[in-house]
Amino acid sequence: MMTDTNYDPLRFSTIAHRNHRYLSPLSRQKADELVLSLVSNLSADDVVLDAGCGKAALLRDVLRMSPALGVGVDINQRFLDEARAEFLRELPDDPRLKLINAPLLDHPRPDGGYAAILCIGSTHAFGSFEECLRISANWLRPNGLLLVAEGFWKQLPSQDYLDVLGGTTDEFVSHAQNSERARASGFNVLRTATSSDDEWDEYEGRYCAAMMQYLATHPDDPDAKAFSTRMQAWHSAYLKWGRTTLGFGYYLLLKP
Repeated sequence: MMTDTNYDPLRFSTIAHRNHRYLSPLSRQKADELVLSLVSNLSADDVVLDAGCGKAALLRDVLRMSPALGVGVDINQRFLDEARAEFLRELPDDPRLKLINAPLLDHPRPDGGYAAILCIGSTHAFGSFEECLRISANWLRPNGLLLVAEGFWKQLPSQDYLDVLGGTTDEFVSHAQNSERARASGFNVLRTATSSDDEWDEYEGRYCAAMMQYLATHPDDPDAKAFSTRMQAWHSAYLKWGRTTLGFGYYLLLKP
């Protein structure tokens, strides 16, 4: 059990992701390829939303590669603070990034709709993958783009793996079924991609190392024992089951 005093449910993730740029199994090369597919028609009047943005790294890439305006929404203020600092380092005195610390569904939206929406592994901020598709379709203007990333099963998960995840078999479907769900929601699928084994290893390796390095230098942290046990169990499950079972897919979708 973690301590109840000032309990922060975001703390474990914040520590474990402290050395990540993208909070998903995504390389810089693949990120650039996906962003290039997204930004070709964006203008200085267009607004791009990063839903559940974390450190807003992909949104910062969009602003670096286009003249668009960016809005990032997340409930983790520490991630937003890091996003702001990194954006100012990358593009000093650039006013185009707005970061909002709020539940996604509560944030104020532009009257004309979004030109594009990013949702990279944060469909839970909408409620589910299907809700992400439905709500994004309402928030996008005609011919708007949605770049959404979601987990998928490479193979049916074992019950032991589900126990570690705290999930169920129906939590995800296959990569092809994710794409079909997007089409059934009225989107045209422009392109898809998946995270490679190397991208997964990099992501999970950084995730584990960041936490264990933090605990080594903070042995008196009241959550140290619980966090160490949790992380070691998580990484072992990744190596034993996750690497061959859980995939991560990217779907670039067009609202007609």
